[in-house]
Amino acid sequence: MEGKIVMLHDALTFPFRGIGKYMLVIGGVLSLMISLTSFIPLLGFIIGIGASGYFAAYSFKIINTTAIGQEQACDWPEFTDFWGDLIAPWLCVIAALLLSFGPSYIAIALIDPPSYIKIALLAAGFIHMPMAYLSVAIHQTMGAAFWTNTIPAIQRCLEKYIVVLVILGSLTILNILLKRALSSIPVAGSFISFFLWMYVMMVSARILGLFYRENSAIFN
Repeated sequence: MEGKIVMLHDALTFPFRGIGKYMLVIGGVLSLMISLTSFIPLLGFIIGIGASGYFAAYSFKIINTTAIGQEQACDWPEFTDFWGDLIAPWLCVIAALLLSFGPSYIAIALIDPPSYIKIALLAAGFIHMPMAYLSVAIHQTMGAAFWTNTIPAIQRCLEKYIVVLVILGSLTILNILLKRALSSIPVAGSFISFFLWMYVMMVSARILGLFYRENSAIFN
C-alpha cells in the first residue's frame, strides 16, 4: 500500500517538478488556442489532428522518459516531420481506441444487448485502453495495441494493473466533475479547464510510465 501511495504522490506532483510547470502553462494555452481554430472549416480539422498528435507524442515522451528513470518533467518532443511526429502518434492513439472500444460498439450496434451487457462491453474497453495506450507509447507502432500484445501483459500483472485502472478511473471521473463545475463559471471556467486537461494528461502519462518501469519485464 505504501508503494502505491508513493506512486500516486509522485504522479500528482510530477507536473510541478522541473520544467513541468512551464509545460503545464504552455500546454494549457496551446490547447485553448487550438480549440478556437475548431470553428474554421477544414483548417480547424487539420490543426486539430496535428495538435492531437503532438500532445499524444508529448504523453508518449513522458511515458518513455519515466520508464527509463527520469524524475523531472520533459520538454516538448522535437518536430522535424509532419507524418512521423504528428500523424503517426495520432494514428497510434486511434488504434488503441479502436481496438479497445471498437468491438464493443460493433457488438452493441449489431445485437443491441440488454443494458447490463452494454455496460460490461464498454467496461471491457475501459479496462483494455490503458494497456493499449501504454503499449503503443512504448513501441511507437499501431500494431502494439493488438490484443495479442495487451491481453497477455494484463494477465501477467493483473493485480498491479487493477490499481492503475482504479487510479486512472478516479482521475478521469474527478476531471469530468471538475469540468462540469467549471462550465458554470463564465470565460474563466473554460480557460481553467484547459490547464486541468493538461495536468490530467501529464499525471496519467506519468502513472503509465511508472507502471511500465516497475513491470517492464512483461513487455519484453
